[in-house]
Amino acid sequence: MLTIVLNGKPETVAEGSTVADMLAAAGSDGRTVATVLNDHVVRPPERSAAVLREGDRMEILVFAGGG
Repeated sequence: MLTIVLNGKPETVAEGSTVADMLAAAGSDGRTVATVLNDHVVRPPERSAAVLREGDRMEILVFAGGG
């Protein structure tokens, strides 16, 4: 197990977890969110290969429209 910061809160995850795994755990299909890992945007094709490491900071950003 390792600890990351997800949306500003500590989260314990299994070693080998990816950005895609975190989206699935959050109940997101990933189509309407942006993901940022350690201040770098992780594009959808890269999410399955982006393995999380101890102390990583990940943000899941939801698109919101306004008018």
